Amino acid sequence: MSSLNLKILARVAVVAGLSLGLSACLRPLYGPTASGQSLQTVLASIDVPEVQWPPALANTGHYLRSEMIYALNGSGSDTPKRYALKMTLAQSQSSPVIDTQIGAPSSVILGGTLTYTLTSLDGKTVVTQGVATSSASFDRFPQRFANIRANRDAEIKLAKDLALQVRTRLSAVLANS
Repeated sequence: MSSLNLKILARVAVVAGLSLGLSACLRPLYGPTASGQSLQTVLASIDVPEVQWPPALANTGHYLRSEMIYALNGSGSDTPKRYALKMTLAQSQSSPVIDTQIGAPSSVILGGTLTYTLTSLDGKTVVTQGVATSSASFDRFPQRFANIRANRDAEIKLAKDLALQVRTRLSAVLANS
């Protein structure tokens, strides 16, 4: 064997050794948690209480709660609740593009900021808390009902994205507990 082949073989051996060593550092997110339960069972034990949203946030808040319930317990199984998820939502609306001929916005961007806190069911222990942000845009049309539907679709998209972000963050925290 030439010295070039030995160097290549040595490099391959080092890379293989490092990758095998580092593979023990990773744990699958959806494997059993540190407590031995499946992550799905732990997520299903999170209670998402009803929130009295202000009128301006009522639709988005309704969609958000529905998406959170589905994301955490999509099976609908009756799991005993161990955690409570408290949420507050802030929403903004901006119109970055204005049609110069009629002076009306031709597109709208909905922004949402969701602040959440996961506590034990009795509320004494904070497990995790955080902020998720997202945005959804839609085009405005001359038809009024098309605008209403486009706005509703953007609210639903915003709620789904915020729920997915929170579910992923809760999964990462609860997988280690």
